[in-house]
Amino acid sequence: MILPTNCLKFLISHNFGPSMNLNPTKYLFVINPGSGNQQMRNWNELITNNLNGSDFEILISKDPGHSKSVIAQYQDAPNLCIVAVGGDGTVSALAKTVFSRKASLGIIPTGSGNGLARHLKIPIDPAKAIRKLSKGTAQKIDLVQVNDQYCCNTCGIGFSAFVTKHFGKAGKRGFSTYFKLAFTLYQSSKNFDIQINEKIFQNVWSVEIANSSQMGNNAVVSPLASVSDGLMDILIMSKPKFWQIPGLILMVFSKNIMHSKLSSFVRATNAKITLKEDFDYHIDGDYKGQANVFDFKVLPSSLTIIF
Repeated sequence: MILPTNCLKFLISHNFGPSMNLNPTKYLFVINPGSGNQQMRNWNELITNNLNGSDFEILISKDPGHSKSVIAQYQDAPNLCIVAVGGDGTVSALAKTVFSRKASLGIIPTGSGNGLARHLKIPIDPAKAIRKLSKGTAQKIDLVQVNDQYCCNTCGIGFSAFVTKHFGKAGKRGFSTYFKLAFTLYQSSKNFDIQINEKIFQNVWSVEIANSSQMGNNAVVSPLASVSDGLMDILIMSKPKFWQIPGLILMVFSKNIMHSKLSSFVRATNAKITLKEDFDYHIDGDYKGQANVFDFKVLPSSLTIIF
């Protein structure tokens, strides 16, 4: 179902689901050493000093498959909190495991963008994030299913995914690298026609399907997004002229992208998106390849996060 855009003015952003009393008996910190501009940190000392004596273990993740196999050892652990130490991609990689085993999720943001953490107002400083985790409450948020995968924050088709593809090969990560790549790749990026459910959009440059409000680094693609409203926000962008780019960037960082003449915006509980040919796409900032058919479905209040 797609909701009309004129309903948006009645909606309030950043609402969260009902809080719950949940006291984890064990924390499993899953650290992605390749996330963002990762610094050498003494995680054992950081966690010990800030988690108020709670029982914890640390896992250095080699890849999502490795994390999944290790977490399986804790199948019978009651009130387990799995803590993603990384960026949105790390959170996304763990979401399916957390969701399927009905555990809770914590986030210590160390990624390049940390969009979901910023939306949830989780501190970027690791010590502060750990302290907030130890004092936080458990709340339910939505997940977005993308074909057979899960999205916690945003999924992009077109230009944003095209940049993400090259960002993963750039070596040095961080906002400045992403920004430079976006300018470099602008000229070679392509437009496409896309159908979202029954509606056709022509000459589209980029589509961002958002669960939270931003992609990361406070680049807001959906100012009214809520992670607990049972809806996904879909931003459809036309390609800007080169002289329009500074104004567009300003709109993104001032939370005004919906007012751009280059943007269209819809909300939906589910959406089938089809293109005439394969295009790049990302899920939570991780490049996933190319496809031309996407089935999106919101899974309301399906993921428990402590923050």
